[in-house]
Amino acid sequence: MKHDPACRCPRGTYDPAIFRAAETAFGRRGFLTGALAVLGAGAMRPLRALAADTDVVVVRAARMFDGVRMHAPGVVVLKGAQIVSLTAGDAPSGATVIDLGDATIMPGLIDAHTHVSAPVVVSAYLMAGRKNNPADSVAEAALNSTRNASAMLANGFTTIRDVGGGNGIDLAMRNAIARGMIAGPRMFASGPALSITGGHGDANDIAPFVDVHSEIESGVSFGPYGFRQKVREHVKRHVDLIKITSTGGVLSYGDAFDVPQFNLDEIQAIVDEAHKFGLVVASHSHGDTGIAMAVEGGCHSIEHCTGVGDKTLAMMKQRGTVLVPTIWALDSILQPGNPNNIPAGPLEKAHLASKIRNEGMQRALASNVKIVYGTDAGVFPHKENNKDFGLLQSMGMHPLDLMLSATTHAATLLGTNDRGRIAPGTLADIVVFAGDPSTNASLLEAAPKLIVQDGKRIDRTSLIGV
Repeated sequence: MKHDPACRCPRGTYDPAIFRAAETAFGRRGFLTGALAVLGAGAMRPLRALAADTDVVVVRAARMFDGVRMHAPGVVVLKGAQIVSLTAGDAPSGATVIDLGDATIMPGLIDAHTHVSAPVVVSAYLMAGRKNNPADSVAEAALNSTRNASAMLANGFTTIRDVGGGNGIDLAMRNAIARGMIAGPRMFASGPALSITGGHGDANDIAPFVDVHSEIESGVSFGPYGFRQKVREHVKRHVDLIKITSTGGVLSYGDAFDVPQFNLDEIQAIVDEAHKFGLVVASHSHGDTGIAMAVEGGCHSIEHCTGVGDKTLAMMKQRGTVLVPTIWALDSILQPGNPNNIPAGPLEKAHLASKIRNEGMQRALASNVKIVYGTDAGVFPHKENNKDFGLLQSMGMHPLDLMLSATTHAATLLGTNDRGRIAPGTLADIVVFAGDPSTNASLLEAAPKLIVQDGKRIDRTSLIGV
């Protein structure tokens, strides 16, 4: 008999002798009646336990977005780490009630494009002139990452996807948060992004004779079989997805941001190898040519998707490829006065990218390609990862579509159905914002009135990095 691999129950086999001994001891009728009673109690447990237990919390507000549609009024009943009901009458009389008035209950938000680990200083072109260098060692970068994670949790993001972490910090953070050692969003981590030699994901601004030691295998390789090996190395590190940098980038040295860097056969090999291990592939892509190659190669999401064309969008819609825009990341580079002290080369590329980005986003919105919320937090301070809501709304994205992009659609991209929705049986990850974000998504940029993760109320004032 095969067992469910996810099952954690004892794997002992049925022993007729033991059953007969128990039957004799209790009497056949009494034994079978008791066994049936236990089974019946198990089947009825959700409702009966809810009626008997006092560790139940009822959250009320004027309205609720359940990840699909709006409801008025909004009610959700939490018991421990799960949502158990959307009906207040299912809660016992001793339940704790939190009534937040003119507000909207939502599933915990999801940011599908972040970089939790602060950069380790090996790239002079990025760090020159900055007043507050993030770190000068792996250890310091790891400690700074705890601040970054908690800052995003304070914005109501109870889950994030980290798409390109250095030195294993992202994987360590993911595990520490899952164990309850650190306060932060639940994490899906990719490990180092895969890159061609000298490409956007390579340390291409340093002299070739300089060896930068890393605690984890880099993602740099070449050729289909070389990249298959990189996927396998990442699988060894227990990543949740694979990230590639299929084109040049804005903040990399000496490359054109919109020129393809991978060959099609390399992308196809990566996707094929990732599929073998049940992993999806996210592709950093600027410029329509590189975006089209990533889509044709089978990538599941296109990050940034700067300057995407109509023909490529049609192919994305046909294949179900998701678009993850990162609007504030580029705008933060282009702030008046260059407060982030971005060097001249990347700054020039950012201006060029901005000329094609908005037109591409207008085409994308008209095409109805699925959009998932992602920000590139780490290019800017992580506490600003809520700014894309207002920016995307100003580009013409409907507020309700924005709410979907950061909940249900994002959870689907992550491959999980236990979050991104408010329904019985899903995780007790909820966030409450004042007002009605379905009419004005900019309300999602305010401090949440309530954050609950894993059934526990999060005190924003106790989080670092807020």
